[in-house]
Amino acid sequence: MSEKEHKQKLITLMDDIMSEIDLKPLHPKNKLLLYSRYLLSKLSWHFTVTTLSRTWVTENMDSVVNKYVRKWLEIPISGTLSNVYLTSNKFGLNIYPPSIKFAQCQTVARNALKTSPNHSIKDLWKTTSESKNIQYDVYTSTKEVLKTFTSGQEDKLQNHLILQGSFFSNVIKFSLSKLNGIWSKSQSNLPKNIYNFTIRYINNSLPTRKNLTKWGILSNSDCSFCLNPETLLHVVAGCQTYLPRFTWRHDSVLNFIAQTLQPVNNSNLFVDLPGYKSPSIVIGDTFRPDLLLSINSDCLYILELSVGYESNLQTNVDWKRRRYEDLITQQKKQFKSVKFVNLSISSLGVFSKECHSFLDMLNDLGLDKRHQHFAIRKIMSIAIRTTYYIFCCRDKDWLNPELLNVESLTFKFIH
Repeated sequence: MSEKEHKQKLITLMDDIMSEIDLKPLHPKNKLLLYSRYLLSKLSWHFTVTTLSRTWVTENMDSVVNKYVRKWLEIPISGTLSNVYLTSNKFGLNIYPPSIKFAQCQTVARNALKTSPNHSIKDLWKTTSESKNIQYDVYTSTKEVLKTFTSGQEDKLQNHLILQGSFFSNVIKFSLSKLNGIWSKSQSNLPKNIYNFTIRYINNSLPTRKNLTKWGILSNSDCSFCLNPETLLHVVAGCQTYLPRFTWRHDSVLNFIAQTLQPVNNSNLFVDLPGYKSPSIVIGDTFRPDLLLSINSDCLYILELSVGYESNLQTNVDWKRRRYEDLITQQKKQFKSVKFVNLSISSLGVFSKECHSFLDMLNDLGLDKRHQHFAIRKIMSIAIRTTYYIFCCRDKDWLNPELLNVESLTFKFIH
């Protein structure tokens, strides 16, 4: 088979499989799984024995895959795919383009020549360690190929979003990294429309007025309710006119936490929501924390919840800590132990580093790891779903909906 025929065979194979996947009535995550597990595997042998160049694979195969990935995830041409090609602990989808699979296969083949016990094969490696092959000889493993690729995608994503209060740069610095994998699991269980929303949120390719103006679709980027530019931050956490919407999101998350903690034995729960005993009963009206949980009269948990844009993850933590210093000091006169739970999460449900205090509380109350992860996933899901609803209602009047119904999501435990 000539090189031209080999190239055409690869293109035909890829087109046939990708179009077949495209026609299946599947969630985008499952289409991507088929691409990653099935198509790339089918290409592996060809990529190992071929004399093709990586440039050809990039230009002729990556471009086709990128077209389908954009279609499945509803990402416009102006939106970067860098976040899609990251690992799950970096809020990516754990896939990579054909050119990276090609580089991995070539690396395996070159290493096999280099480490062969047969001297003739080793000589073959030496005589071919030039030109296009040298780029694969620098890698010691397929993991190293992937690590180099994802590192480059991180840099591209940070540079792409550097002027936009980047989701990515802030969550990498301020998120509780051990929960990022749980965030990915929570994301994967979302319906298609909300799942795609999260991906476009991360790469800032949602149709805000700011983006629509940049894309030449609108002539004015101002918010419908104020004179500020309608950026993503403005819609989901910034517009002063939207404050009732942000409160609704906050209270929906808080209500779930309250329902989860309500059955704890030998405790009294006070929540700054209708239907619960008010925290003012314990601490008066000077301070208004979101939730108090007293265990007998020995321990008092003071929980303060913040749900805001990713660039404010650490800012919210610092502000709340300073705000409640005096209250904590006062309550130490009444309780043997006072523990402040500074629960700062992002609009897209990412937990800040300070949220370790929330995990500590769940541990103290007897919630095992499996149930902790369940509760955390639901908090993340509520934050994402309410933010999605807020985004969909931009430019529209707010009809004051009830708090997100989480009855089917709630896990109650007894200490």
